[in-house]
Amino acid sequence: MPMKMVLHPRLVVLILCFYTFCIQQLNAQCGSPPSSGTFTVSSLGTIANSYYPGTGNPSAGTYTITVGTLDARGSSTAIGANDMIVIIQMQGADIDTVNSVNYGGVNSSAPANGYKANSNLVAGYYEYATVTGVSGSTLTLSVGLSNSYHTRPFTSSTSIQAYQVVRVPRYYNLIVNSGASVTSPAWNGSSGGVVVLDAAGTFTLSGSVTVLGMGFRGGGGLQMTGASSGDGNSDGYGNLQDTDYRYNSPLTNVHNQAGGSKGEGIAGTPAYVYLYGDSTVDTLTVEGYLAGSMGRGAPGNAAGGGTDGQPLNGNQSNTGGGGGGNAGAGGEGGSGWPAGVGTQDSSTFPYGGYGGAAFTQGSLQRIIMGGGGGSGTANNSGSTNVFHDSGSPGGGIIISRANLYSGSGSFVADGAPGVGVTWVSGQTDAAGGGGAGGTIIAVTYFSGTTGLGSITASAQGGTGGYMTTYYNHGPGGGGGGGHIYVYGTLASTNVSGGQHGFTRTGSPTGPITNWYNTTNGANGLVTTLTSAPLFYCGVLPVTLESFTAVSEGTQVNLNWTISNSIDFSSFEIERSSDGSDFSTIGVVRYSEGVDAYEFPDLSPLPGKNYYRLKLMDLNGKYTVSQVQWISFGGLNSNEFSVFPNPASNFINIQINTIASQTVQVSLFDNTGRLLSEKNFNVESGNNAFTMDDIKNYGTGMYFIRLNMNGSLYMQKLLIQR
Repeated sequence: MPMKMVLHPRLVVLILCFYTFCIQQLNAQCGSPPSSGTFTVSSLGTIANSYYPGTGNPSAGTYTITVGTLDARGSSTAIGANDMIVIIQMQGADIDTVNSVNYGGVNSSAPANGYKANSNLVAGYYEYATVTGVSGSTLTLSVGLSNSYHTRPFTSSTSIQAYQVVRVPRYYNLIVNSGASVTSPAWNGSSGGVVVLDAAGTFTLSGSVTVLGMGFRGGGGLQMTGASSGDGNSDGYGNLQDTDYRYNSPLTNVHNQAGGSKGEGIAGTPAYVYLYGDSTVDTLTVEGYLAGSMGRGAPGNAAGGGTDGQPLNGNQSNTGGGGGGNAGAGGEGGSGWPAGVGTQDSSTFPYGGYGGAAFTQGSLQRIIMGGGGGSGTANNSGSTNVFHDSGSPGGGIIISRANLYSGSGSFVADGAPGVGVTWVSGQTDAAGGGGAGGTIIAVTYFSGTTGLGSITASAQGGTGGYMTTYYNHGPGGGGGGGHIYVYGTLASTNVSGGQHGFTRTGSPTGPITNWYNTTNGANGLVTTLTSAPLFYCGVLPVTLESFTAVSEGTQVNLNWTISNSIDFSSFEIERSSDGSDFSTIGVVRYSEGVDAYEFPDLSPLPGKNYYRLKLMDLNGKYTVSQVQWISFGGLNSNEFSVFPNPASNFINIQINTIASQTVQVSLFDNTGRLLSEKNFNVESGNNAFTMDDIKNYGTGMYFIRLNMNGSLYMQKLLIQR
């Protein structure tokens, strides 16, 4: 006999509304999104977010964080109560500083790059949070932090750690017109480089969201004429060598007048940095990398600078900088000019900068910007053109979430191409590497239609710098590809590694065909999600394992189970008739060791009843659960049944409707993952149809959901073999 669920007020109705299933999820713990309004972006370079450097070291579970001064380059809107923010750890990784092929760390499959996979590897963690109050520079959050965040200045014994806080404006409908763009200020070592957009309605993207070259900065080019033996130059052991992997810059040791600067990345910031589009190099106040920010070793996902082939003879055998890394590793910089020494080819001084390592910890919960390229070495540049030898910055981060997308615009997080030594006669120096592609997350609030089909996304690595004013001088390595996470199908994606640069072949006017030991950046990754991700705000005071609403007779029974309580107090049961304005209808106290609870609503409202739990901790802080809704007396016109149940190869669905319509039938596993979805056209009255793909799934509990004109009905299905 088939199991049957009839949608009638006097019978049992079980309508589950999980976050990944159902658009009726409202007012979750990340605060309330707007319910109307449209914001239109009509100009290039619009900055929507506000940026603050994080301070201190807030631990997971804490409810307050302290921020630095608002970045004046971003939006001037300060963080206030009820604002949504994103907290993200930008830098935090240790490296092995040994002056050998083991430079970098064990987390690498290539020589002389990488980072250590130890407890200080904190870069990339992030989370959403809702601010409940602001006092000076201290933000109070609605729930405790999910992650710990870290700041630490560079010293001679400690590497840099830095996080930032980004205010997220919440829109209902967001429109970016054709020819317009949303962007961020470039990362400056404290803040920037990240765009976070949130639209509770439709995000129409006809223009672009771009963070091209806004990520970790490139190593700055330096004009230097070489060190002299015994003049005080040092790699930590003796005179500078053409095989060195790291040594201090002239900022720390003025006698170290050779080589190229490393790029910036998760493990640190070099003494000399280059911003995409600038015509100058910035000199910072500290060395930025343990054991030095010069030389071919690649720290973390940043690239190495060139190690000149003749550091004690004029710094004249110019080698190219490596490319930055992200999901794909960066390429290696080109060899040095033989300068009359040995064979006139790339084998004489093969000491270009190594490419930045791939970030293998990358996931939807852990994202980074593209690493900066390393600089080439220079001895014939002037103060106005030495920036040509610089490495280029990586791409930044884009996080976009909407109920629905439309338009044919683009998300762009490409690494910047190498500047290149291509147009100043007499500047016979090496080029820098390309920046790595950044990270893009493009998702919807709920599983189902996304509207992304005409939108493109690109996080490709930057091309290595060309060296065309002469021949047999080091070009730059290509930047590694970035990482794109998407729920839905984009029109196209591009995470290709950047192509290496070239120099001339055979003579100062020869063809530009000589790759000269450079290599391309490795391709990045595209991760296609099977359901819309749930971005919780902070850590819950208790883990809500399940929450259901069941009508029985004249009442609605609410049941829920929990785990992992932390200083927990009670459950407030709230009800609403419209899913917006909730009021408390009861309180259930938490009992230690008890994980199952229930509450009867003895007087449900006619029509739809929306229920949620307010989870209270002992400190008076709280979060709210996902919303469950149930219709009490108003949906009895539609009935459906599923049989056989248990099933093995197919199921029949019978449905009685009062009007012709299209019914969407979806199959989910017991984790909420969408497995199958089909549309059926039905007529008024009794209808029957068959789903025969049940045979593709293993034994277990599943859910069948029917969507009839926006109303959702669900029934359990047991598959047995």
